[in-house]
Amino acid sequence: MIKNVIEHLATVDTYGVISILLFFTFFMGMLIWAVRLKKDYLNSMSNLPLDGGETTPTHSGHE
Repeated sequence: MIKNVIEHLATVDTYGVISILLFFTFFMGMLIWAVRLKKDYLNSMSNLPLDGGETTPTHSGHE
């Protein structure tokens, strides 16, 4: 049984490398996206919950 597990470790190594490369690529892509965001957009999004511009529904659903 141990011999069988050891023989299959070579394929696990390949999956590990692929997993790390996919994670690193995704992480770098998100980092580049975050750095490229415009300051005006970030400020408008950060103030959005505080604007108080909630719209009230015109239809209450009770008829």
